[in-house]
Amino acid sequence: MAQMSASDQQLLLKNTRLVDLKSGDILVSPSAKDPLVYFLSSGAVALFVAHHQGQANAGLAVGLVGREGALGLQAAVGMGVGNLTLIVQTQGYAHVLEADRLRQLMKRHPDWLMIFSRNLWLMYQDIARLAAFSQVHDVKRRLADWLLMSEQRCGQAQLVMTHEHIANMLGVRRASVTLAAREMKMQGLMDYSRGYIQLLDKPALQKLASP
Repeated sequence: MAQMSASDQQLLLKNTRLVDLKSGDILVSPSAKDPLVYFLSSGAVALFVAHHQGQANAGLAVGLVGREGALGLQAAVGMGVGNLTLIVQTQGYAHVLEADRLRQLMKRHPDWLMIFSRNLWLMYQDIARLAAFSQVHDVKRRLADWLLMSEQRCGQAQLVMTHEHIANMLGVRRASVTLAAREMKMQGLMDYSRGYIQLLDKPALQKLASP
């Protein structure tokens, strides 16, 4: 929304309602009948491809959207909900409205289409990168990448997520994440306790995550 004029921002916000995003919430699934569009103001939401529809603990995360982006825009341009399940990773807030209502507003403000198209393109670039990353890199490198991306998208110094959640996002066994995290902790790259994660050496993590 920051790319819009002040008047356009006010118009959009006037048509939305503020919702509380809680970790673990499923915002949208492929079976959704009345798709919604979420403009995040805080928190982070994972783009998850489930092995089986309605199953949010077996699959692979192919993206992560934070306060910089929006979710569900494809439905507002007539592309439906797609095959992604949107799962809240980090609690926060979002401004939400019905996709049909946003489509009506876009007809009166066609310049919004370019802004939303850029957002969609950046999102799908991330999807392509993460999908490729999952095929060629080990768990430790993928974990470093996910942690760095989570901190960037959330804008928080401390992350809140369990090894089980990360394993679900990476599509690997929990034990694999625990072993990788323990090794990174011993190397002084990160610290964790009871679901709270602190990145201690981001330059080293970035080097580890680099392809």
